[in-house]
Amino acid sequence: MDWHISPVARKSYLSNREFEKDERVSSALVKTEDGELQRVDVAFVERDQVELPGEEICRWTQVFKPKPDDGKEEAEALKLTADNLFISLFEGEEEATLSEENSELKHFLALMLERRRVLRVKARNRKYTRYVHRPSKREFLVPQVALEPQFFFENEEKLSFIIEGGDLDSGGDDDASEEAPEKKDESAD
Repeated sequence: MDWHISPVARKSYLSNREFEKDERVSSALVKTEDGELQRVDVAFVERDQVELPGEEICRWTQVFKPKPDDGKEEAEALKLTADNLFISLFEGEEEATLSEENSELKHFLALMLERRRVLRVKARNRKYTRYVHRPSKREFLVPQVALEPQFFFENEEKLSFIIEGGDLDSGGDDDASEEAPEKKDESAD
C-alpha cells in the first residue's frame, strides 16, 4: 500500500512563511482522525507552538534545500511508502551531525527494508549499521538500538499504518498460514 503525503513544504504550516535556504525545518508525520497520514513542516523555532492536526507518529529535523520546480520529484514524493518514510527521516542529516531522534523507528524501518532487500548492510559496529539503499545507491548510517517489546506496545497504534499497508507481509496467503498450525495440531492428536 502507498500512503499519499506531500513532500517537504515550501512554507511553514503554522505561520505560512516561506522557508529560506539552509533554514532548519521541523517535520512531523501525523495520523489524522480520518486515518490519513499528513506531513506537517514548520520552522524549527515554531516546533513547540504548532498544534498538530492528529496523532504524531514521528518527528524529525532537516535543513531546507529548495527543490527545482520541475514537478518530477514532487510526483515521486507523493507516494510515501516505508521506503520513502525511511529516507525522509534522514533528510538534511549528515554523518557528522547524526540525530538520535526517532532512532528506534529508523532501526525498525531499516530492518524491515533489509528484509525486503531494499537496503543492504555494508558495515556494522556496536553503535551504527551502514546500509546501502539499493534503488538510489545512497548510504545511510542507522543507530543500533535495542527494540524492546515496550517500544512496540507504546507505538502499536503509530506503527499500525505500516503493518496495515502490507509492508510486513511475506507474500504468502494469510489463510494458508493460519490453517497450517491447526492441521499440525490435529495430526498430532
